[in-house]
Amino acid sequence: MSGLWSGEYRYDTDGTCVAFTAMLTEIDGRLCGTTLEPVTFGPMLGCEPEYDATVRGDRCGQHVLLSKRYVPETGIIQPDLIYCGSVDASFSLFTGRWSFSEDARISGTFSLSRVATRTGASLAVQLAAGA
Repeated sequence: MSGLWSGEYRYDTDGTCVAFTAMLTEIDGRLCGTTLEPVTFGPMLGCEPEYDATVRGDRCGQHVLLSKRYVPETGIIQPDLIYCGSVDASFSLFTGRWSFSEDARISGTFSLSRVATRTGASLAVQLAAGA
């Protein structure tokens, strides 16, 4: 699962769709990483272009469970978001459902497609920086 992923999450209530990216690192089935998404809600609406969040989780076979928390600088104080889903056999598509850890009534679906492996993503960052 290590690498750069791009996709979207949707709200069940009204179908609102938000694009986001995730940079994931996997070591022995443990996952960690970061996400970026446009500011569409919260205290930074109209002030910042993107929100950062950290993710941690586990993969067992094709099943993946991630916990997402916005970084303190965003000013978002809420329970963790839980992303539960599966990755396809080629590890190029990750889909499933998300909800708040303390309130499953606010929920939706998500889909992420692999953009690059971790090595490929690192090379792209270096090339963009002129290294």
